[in-house]
Amino acid sequence: MSERYGLIGKNIQYSKSPKIHEYMAKRLGIPMKYDLFDVEEEELPRLVKQLRQGVFQGFNVTIPYKQTIMKSVDVLTPKAQRIKAVNTLYVKNGQVVGDNTDYDGILGLIARHKIDVKGKKVYLLGTGGAAKAAYVVLSDLGAHITVVSRQIVDQDPMFQHMITYAMINPQDVDLYVNATPIGTSPKVNESLLSKTMVHHHTVIDLVYNPPVTELMKQAKVAYNGMLMLIIQAIKSEEIWFERKIDITDRLIDELKDVIYT
Repeated sequence: MSERYGLIGKNIQYSKSPKIHEYMAKRLGIPMKYDLFDVEEEELPRLVKQLRQGVFQGFNVTIPYKQTIMKSVDVLTPKAQRIKAVNTLYVKNGQVVGDNTDYDGILGLIARHKIDVKGKKVYLLGTGGAAKAAYVVLSDLGAHITVVSRQIVDQDPMFQHMITYAMINPQDVDLYVNATPIGTSPKVNESLLSKTMVHHHTVIDLVYNPPVTELMKQAKVAYNGMLMLIIQAIKSEEIWFERKIDITDRLIDELKDVIYT
């Protein structure tokens, strides 16, 4: 009988997560069914309850529930507590645990692309769950971070320096990181920044669909969020399956083919 897993979010029909997880499960010889749960916020406690009861064995969580879901879990890992967001759920000792593998995904993306952020002035676009994971990673790597939001209301104490988009001075920026969904399929023509703001700069866009976003097209050097997607998914599986998975270049290439075909 197949174990049941899934992705919880809203407007997530575009997600490639089922392809990744079903491919990996087949590769590892684990019978798995991975579904998309495109739900309203009031349905979150029901899904968490079903996880606790063993109807499901694990969930990933995406926009817009990475912070909301925290109210429904029993235990947060130290990483999730620090980031104040959850993207992975599982049961341990009868309790639903909220964890965060976005951290591993962003850290892996930066490391594999050999992007040096130490001492760099990084402008982080967004304030949601992915932005919080990126903020903690960038802080750990020694970056100087400015968080950019459409408006500054009830500023999160995690973010030490926040500005609005109108306040950006490109001469103060070494690197942009987009941690918003702007530019994701089907709205592929959208970009948070104008070409003049990024054409001399490096951009990390955590969007992966399309593989080259409008923001990336405008930048001098650009990286998409594909590696983050793959690594965070595999790290979730390591937790669910209680086994180490070697993230090789070959495995990443296999998963890229799975995602884009």
